[in-house]
Amino acid sequence: MSETNPVEAVKYTNYLINESSPYLLAHAHNPVNWYPWSKEALDKAKREDKPIFLSIGYAACHWCHVMEEESFADGEVAGILNENYVAIKVDREQRPDLDQIYMSATMAMTGSGGWPMSVFLTPDLKPFFAGTYFPPDDRNGRPGLRYILTELAKGYKNERIHIEEMAARIVEALKSGSLSSAETIPLGKKNIDFAVRALMNDHDPVLGGFGHAPKFPHPVELSFILRQYASTSDCVLLAAAEKTLQVMARGGIYDQLGGGFHRYSTDSRWLVPHFEKMLYDNALLASTYGDAYLITGKEMYRQVASETLDFILREMTGPSGAFYSSLDADSEGEEGKFYVWKKGEIDSILGDKAPLFCQYYNIADDGNFEGKTNILNLDSASEQYRQRTGLAPEEFSKIIEKSKRILFDIRARRVRPATDDKIITSWNGLAISALARGYQITADERYRAAALKAAQFIRSNLYHDSLLVHSCRQMINSPGAFLEDYAYLISALCDLYEITYDFNLIEFSSELATTAVPLFTDQAGNFYLSPENQAEYFIRPKDIADGALPAPGSIMIQALLRLAEITGNDKLRAQAENGLTAFSNGITAMPQAMISAIAALDYFLSDRVEIVVVGRDGREDFMKEIYRRYIPHRVIIVSDRGDECIPLLEGRKSGGPATAYICRNFACRKPVTTLEELKKELDSLSE
Repeated sequence: MSETNPVEAVKYTNYLINESSPYLLAHAHNPVNWYPWSKEALDKAKREDKPIFLSIGYAACHWCHVMEEESFADGEVAGILNENYVAIKVDREQRPDLDQIYMSATMAMTGSGGWPMSVFLTPDLKPFFAGTYFPPDDRNGRPGLRYILTELAKGYKNERIHIEEMAARIVEALKSGSLSSAETIPLGKKNIDFAVRALMNDHDPVLGGFGHAPKFPHPVELSFILRQYASTSDCVLLAAAEKTLQVMARGGIYDQLGGGFHRYSTDSRWLVPHFEKMLYDNALLASTYGDAYLITGKEMYRQVASETLDFILREMTGPSGAFYSSLDADSEGEEGKFYVWKKGEIDSILGDKAPLFCQYYNIADDGNFEGKTNILNLDSASEQYRQRTGLAPEEFSKIIEKSKRILFDIRARRVRPATDDKIITSWNGLAISALARGYQITADERYRAAALKAAQFIRSNLYHDSLLVHSCRQMINSPGAFLEDYAYLISALCDLYEITYDFNLIEFSSELATTAVPLFTDQAGNFYLSPENQAEYFIRPKDIADGALPAPGSIMIQALLRLAEITGNDKLRAQAENGLTAFSNGITAMPQAMISAIAALDYFLSDRVEIVVVGRDGREDFMKEIYRRYIPHRVIIVSDRGDECIPLLEGRKSGGPATAYICRNFACRKPVTTLEELKKELDSLSE
């Protein structure tokens, strides 16, 4: 491929054309001579002694699109890049290891981070300058990319020693910060209590959520607060969680017509979202709303969980049964265009029902988003209006639901946001877990079937030579083995076992755990994002804090503890305990950033509830009764084959009527054989 600066009208093709990622392919016809992260590109930088311009983003990222259109499609910018740099483009979703390494560097150098991420590296991959979005020219106090590229190229040629010294200092600081302290801190219930107080101090009691705008959903934190309420009966915790769950479900961050959540809210009151939809957000939030339904019994939460799962099945599921990664924020070059409405459109579509619908969903002539368009949302005035209409609740709901279906069908004819149809193993694991929870709260067979089909796809197509593939698209696999895939999938297989009773799932998860522990841990119990001895790293990536996704090491600890309870494998339990010990400094120093680790600690310290069900006659009624209860720290074991190697099944195998054995904190109650007896035993768990 040509190394020149093509400014002709013909479309240019660079080295990304052979990639599978939609994000990379979107840049394949830029005049920038992009390379994927590859030996060829890294060797070229060393051979020609050129710095590397590393650009990291993802398909659903709005500002990634903006930078591509403004700068990377510009012939002049491309000319500067092609002459002075080796330009490498990375899809962060395919390479979470590189994303973590260079995001840490970006935050260390600038104090903040995000995507698109723009990092300048020496040929030996050490960062010396970084930022996020840069406009092509200086704008609003933000330096332009042309200027940055030109000045850094001059600096690299004329002040090489200074740049290399600076890069060495940055790398040394990152290495020093990543070293685990040899000292460990004893952990206990106090750490859990402190984390709860820290979260509550950051909670917005008026508008819900944590902190200030922009506001993210924080499903991990919300699920943790709900779990603590279930354990303590502290109504303040429940009120805080419900406040956030309700305002999110009524706000613009939730797709009021099609279900599912957008990425985050740009304002403090959840009205204006960043419109991309991510698989992992929706999977995690569906599980959280499912928890809220089990705890409160409020139909609203079950409905939101179901609508979110239905959105995943409808719009993010491929023919294979595996789940796609994301939907773009933009359509027809405009952010949110697919989702917003002008009042006149709704008036003409709904006719005499439009005034009721518009009043209820806060639709106005002057709009609430970028001019005269509207984001559908509900607030306290909506409920007041419902009451003022004088309509019976059933009649009002019937009109609203019919109107929503009509508008949804009309919206479906619009130009859709692009779908990133990569299949990411870890995110599929989160979706499988969410669908398993969805089945438990709805008994909707579609959810169980979808979860099972996705798991079967992963095992058949993304598991080779005892290693999980991180992602694939059109059956082309991405490179690398990553902790998050093992952690999330092991947890998902345990969830799927609870609704299918298929012990093969537990055997597969045990196989994955046996592979993952030596692959991603060291002797001290630290969990790393990728295996050791990767030549392309200047530092082995490790991230103990939760981010958009729960920290993989923390989820692995939870999964190992749970798997150890089911299988009786003490080695897995010991590894989980070592991991908690290795995390002890972080748990103590920054509890708000490590809620997944603290949830693992809570599981480790709390009384375990073991529910064993054997026999077939009446089993489904037993399971429905178990499913409808929120029981923290439970382990469910169901004997289906009769030959499972599970210690808790010893002496408990039965081919006759369903029998349930309930044990708490290593003390077992008498077996029950009727539904009424089971209800009484389960009720007693909350006493």
